[in-house]
Order: sequence, then structure tokens, then C-alpha cells
Amino acid sequence: MKNNDLIKLNHVIKTFGKTRALDNVSFSIPENSIFGLLGPNGSGKSTLMRILSGLIINWKGEIFFKNKNVTLNQKYFLQQCGFLIENPTFYEYLSAHQNLSLLARISNCSPNSIDKVLADVNLIEDAHRKVGDYSYGMKQRLGIAQAILHDPDILFLDEPNNGLDPLGIKEMNKTILGLHKKGKTICVSTHILNDVEELCSDIIILKEGKLILNISMEDLLDKSRVIVIKGKDARLIEKYLTQSNTCKLISLEHEKLVIKTNLDIHSISQLLPKKISVRSIAKEPNLTDLFK
Repeated sequence: MKNNDLIKLNHVIKTFGKTRALDNVSFSIPENSIFGLLGPNGSGKSTLMRILSGLIINWKGEIFFKNKNVTLNQKYFLQQCGFLIENPTFYEYLSAHQNLSLLARISNCSPNSIDKVLADVNLIEDAHRKVGDYSYGMKQRLGIAQAILHDPDILFLDEPNNGLDPLGIKEMNKTILGLHKKGKTICVSTHILNDVEELCSDIIILKEGKLILNISMEDLLDKSRVIVIKGKDARLIEKYLTQSNTCKLISLEHEKLVIKTNLDIHSISQLLPKKISVRSIAKEPNLTDLFK
């Protein structure tokens, strides 16, 4: 693990029957980042979240948290994590404050933290309203308050904006950014591209259980230096370009290669032997291009 990596996954595999939901997935989550798990429905995002939360136990590979193997230190790991997986449920006839008070007693958390976490998710003024009167977005934010009641090191949010209206999304994103400013590492799964561009410092893209991209948003958005090359010899193209030390591989999938370079398209063409089949070379993929 790098010094600033909080979590590292090595070759994680999960199968359901004959379907491989996660196929040899490896990546790291930097400390103090907002890390995006991006992919279409069915890409493996929720499966990954369920593995991390302990809801799925039969999987292959390794996961490390602060250099400790999660499988061997499951209790310690879960104590340091907060989770919002799918829709949270509460006693709707009780207030938000009463719901969190019950949770605090069950989980041995200090009741003094209740007002703080409600303020963190912008619900302090509605703390004594019945949860049954809350909007869907308010319930989602209350779910985050519940997840951070024990002051975890990292917060995992599975599709937190799913089903929210524009105002709800705005409030949720404001909450996530606010928690990050207060020192939380946050891992967000989503299929909404705008969320990623607004929130995340680092992202991966999953597609049919495979990791197809792992990059910082800073590198991705440095569009003047990113080139997409398509051709049936993509792996051979990657070999020629990366050995020149002028190109850095961003992703390689089937017949599509994405690189970061200071070279222009003509110079890249000159590095490749004429025998190599190149269908197209183009500048500046955006996140939508990579998501497809």
C-alpha cells in the first residue's frame, strides 16, 4: 500500500452461480479522498459495497485497511467504517433525534454526538420532527447521520442520490462535500456522471464486473493531454507508446486505448510502425466517452 492509501483491494473476485459479478478487481482508496465507484447498473458496484460492508462473505482476493487484512480483522474494520447501503429504515413515528438516541444506546455511542451529526447533514432544525414527515432526501441524509454516529474513518455511500429530485441531490452533494472538508474519507458508488464530476477526487469505472479505468479526476480532466486510440492492435499500440516514456496508460479495453501524453496526434502516429492497424486517434475523451 502507498503511504496515503486507506484501503487496498487485490484481485477481488465474486461469482453468483456462473456469473462473475467482480472479475479480478484491484484498486486503492486514498485517505482524505472522495472516491467514486462509477459504472452502469449491473457493473458490480453494489456487490463491491456489500463485500466491504460484510453483507457478502464468500469472495476471493484480499482487502487491506490501514495495512491490516480485513478478513482477519473484520470487527476492527467495520468499527472504523460507516455505511449507507440502499435505503435506510427508521421508526417513522419517532423523531430523527429519538431514532439516533436509540441507535446510540444500542451501539454504545455517546448521545452527545447526536446533535453534531444532525448538524453535519443539515437536519438539526428538523431534529424533533417525526421521520414519517421527512422527504426521501431528508431520510437519506438521516441515514448518513446514522452512519457517522460512531465517527468512522471512512464512509461508504451506495448510490446516495438515486431517486432524489434536483433539490435533494443538491443537499446530498452539499452534505458529502461538507463531511469531506471535516476530514472524512468517502467512497461513493453512482451511475450519475454529474455526481462524479462535482464530488470526486479519484474514480474507478466498472463494467460487467471488470475494472476498466482507475484515475484521479485531475488527470482525467486534463483533457488537452488525453488521447483515445482505437484499433484491433490496441495492446501492441500500448506496448510501443508506453516504452517511449512519453505516454502514460490510462485505460485499455478491447480495441480502445486511452493515454495521457504531451505529444500531438501526428507525433503519436510517427511512433507506431506502419504494420500496426490503427482505426482512429482522437483527443479529449470526456467522462461520458469512458463510461460507455
